[in-house]
Amino acid sequence: MPFGLKKKKSSKKLDRDSSVRGKSLSDRSPSSPQVPTFSDSERHDLNGGVSKAFKYAPSLSKVRIDLAGLPINVFGLKELTPVPARASAPPPPEVCAIIHMHGRCGDADGEEKIVRQLWDKVERLKMQAGGQDQRDCIIVNFDARNHGHRMTNKDGQLAWKQGNTRHALDLYGMITGTARDVSFIVDFLAPYLFPHDERNISAFAVTGKSLGGHSVWHVLAEEPRITVGVPFIGMPDYSKLLQDRTRTSFVSNGPPTVPASLKNLISSIDPAMKQFDVFDPSKNPFWGKKVCVCSGREDRLVKWDWNQGFLNALVLGEPNSRGGMDGLRVVLVDNVGHEVTEHMVEEAGDWIWRWSICI
Repeated sequence: MPFGLKKKKSSKKLDRDSSVRGKSLSDRSPSSPQVPTFSDSERHDLNGGVSKAFKYAPSLSKVRIDLAGLPINVFGLKELTPVPARASAPPPPEVCAIIHMHGRCGDADGEEKIVRQLWDKVERLKMQAGGQDQRDCIIVNFDARNHGHRMTNKDGQLAWKQGNTRHALDLYGMITGTARDVSFIVDFLAPYLFPHDERNISAFAVTGKSLGGHSVWHVLAEEPRITVGVPFIGMPDYSKLLQDRTRTSFVSNGPPTVPASLKNLISSIDPAMKQFDVFDPSKNPFWGKKVCVCSGREDRLVKWDWNQGFLNALVLGEPNSRGGMDGLRVVLVDNVGHEVTEHMVEEAGDWIWRWSICI
């Protein structure tokens, strides 16, 4: 879906406590009073040169690799620290792979502005940190199911008001399928990129926009190898989404629009149906995870209220001295709707650098 190109007036960053009680939290990255939004209208040509339209990292390398039948874009592969020629030389740094997922009606190539800024932010922080032990960084993205080169049914991307009677099924299938594709990428990325075992991918992080943001929550709930995630304008509770959207679309929140079999599936696998609020690492799949939630306060498509109850109760580990969770940051931007801003991406880069790049 397209995102607007208008300037935003102000932004606020909150931790979990401040989103509940209205208290501000000073953090590493300052708020930006003016935040432009991304447009999907400009693309990077794999066969041509680098477009100068990109504000961040315009020369960043991008290669397309067929991963056992799933084409992926890999950014930053050529920028990795070279492997030393001498066997006695110290090994190159470990690698962190960030996997990014696009939104409904989008595709992987349309996410380059976000991807390039995210990589650029991480690299800026690495340079500022100097001699600190840090991982190298690559970013991977791919077309979601029924999107881009994987499209099989254009109508399957549409909503009820656009004539798709199976919207509830199609959307949840794309959300969960995309999350499972992430696990597939984690399985096979290292052997495809480094067949001589010349590099070690020792950390993975995940980011996603809109539909991809929903998928981030599924990845964090189901994939133990990924502990760091940034959902942009997404949410973890599909039942709440269905309750609101069926009402506003004047369709039934029951069969045939929302079959009982779909509700049973949601009840068994949805992140909001997990034991996310318990202080027991053996039961809570989010224990130890590091999550930076980025949303627009005026979002009418994925409403902030749908997130708030979950985040208020979310347990990521033992509470800090303030009673909050060190593993949770909430970036709630004023005067912004269903859009990803540069400020959000800067916060995401800061979060990933802190928890995935620093060793």
